[in-house]
Amino acid sequence: MQNVKKFSQNKNVLLNAKKTKVMDSDKSTASSISIDNEALENVTHFNYLGANIVADGKITPDIRKRLAIATSKLKSMMNIWKSQSTPLKMRILKSCIFPVATYGCETWTLTKKDVEKNRCI
Repeated sequence: MQNVKKFSQNKNVLLNAKKTKVMDSDKSTASSISIDNEALENVTHFNYLGANIVADGKITPDIRKRLAIATSKLKSMMNIWKSQSTPLKMRILKSCIFPVATYGCETWTLTKKDVEKNRCI
């Protein structure tokens, strides 16, 4: 970690140990990382760019969150669904709703259970 700190200082980027978090993806070994004798906080989950990252790698809560947000957006546009033509509705659905539901999905590792529960993905 000291190498990261030295490199960032050479580029005039400060590394704040109080804001830096560490997550172990392997629970068999617990790591203790420090910068300038200040230990970094170990966390089991955190929110990064709207995605919930958890140490065990499960993404089911993130899928549920994304689908709930997309459903909420869909319901807020009910007046459009009642009044517009079908081709326009499909364009709106593809451009406004699907991206909300699938945001960050390229990082998801889907299990069989996730696919069965969320057939719309």
